[in-house]
Amino acid sequence: MNIAQGSVVIAKAGRDKGRAFAVIQILDDRTALIADGKSRPLERPKRKNLIHLQATGTSVDCITTNRQLRIFLSKFSQEG
Repeated sequence: MNIAQGSVVIAKAGRDKGRAFAVIQILDDRTALIADGKSRPLERPKRKNLIHLQATGTSVDCITTNRQLRIFLSKFSQEG
C-alpha cells in the first residue's frame, strides 16, 4: 500500500510504536509529517521515516481539529 497525504498509518518503530497517526504531509521520498491530535497535534507534527510506517488502507478527509483527529484515530490504535 502506498502512503500518501491523508493516509492513516501505524508506527512500526520508535517510542510511538503501535500508535495510529494521520499523514499530514509527505516531505520527500523518505519522510513524512504525522500527527495524532494528542501528543503530536496538527500544529506540531512529527517527522517520521516512511519505512517506519505501516499503511492501514484508510484515509482521513475533512479533519480540521485535533479533537476530530483523536476521535477518528481511536479505532486504529494498537498500543496497550
